[in-house]
Amino acid sequence: VNRDNISLDLGNNAEAVILREDMLPRENFRPGDRVRGVLYSVRPEARGAQLFVTRSKPEMLIELFRIEVPEIGEEVIEIKAAARDPGSRAKIAVKTNDKRIDPVGACVGMRGARVQAVSTELGGERIDIVLWDDNPAQFVINAMAPADVASIVVDEDKHTMDIAVEAGNLAQAIGRNGQNVRLASQLSGWELNVMTVDDLQAKHQA
Repeated sequence: VNRDNISLDLGNNAEAVILREDMLPRENFRPGDRVRGVLYSVRPEARGAQLFVTRSKPEMLIELFRIEVPEIGEEVIEIKAAARDPGSRAKIAVKTNDKRIDPVGACVGMRGARVQAVSTELGGERIDIVLWDDNPAQFVINAMAPADVASIVVDEDKHTMDIAVEAGNLAQAIGRNGQNVRLASQLSGWELNVMTVDDLQAKHQA
């Protein structure tokens, strides 16, 4: 353990490294701690392969849900996208082809037990679970939760969407330091511009 990274003993004479950027903010480990992470890179080196493990990338979030939600392992529920502000907040999009199953409810778990287990492992990261939709505009509306979207204008050419919310919901829609709209943008793959209903009308009447 040092300031820039920690070494993990994987057993069978195998070692891996977690770099500081692959840890969560304010996360500190001591020698002997058990650490959960996801292997994301194997780099060949003169003395053998160097293995890199992460706790901060979206893959970690996805793997934790796979552990907590059996329906994901059984391929009844599919994780379509994930976005993270590590240690603070995340969004994950899920879908199912089984009409009898509520994929969001299954990932939340009874009394929130499943999502809480994932959140606890990630230092209390707050996780929004949203429903995937093949319609990009509907998916963005879902991804903006918990904010309510009043209307949306899609520009396919620029791959952007103008999102209108009531003035009283603007702060929630944008999120602290832009966090909510940034994660929704990462999750959907679209550039999102959030504004009030009045501003959207003025922009598109101009």
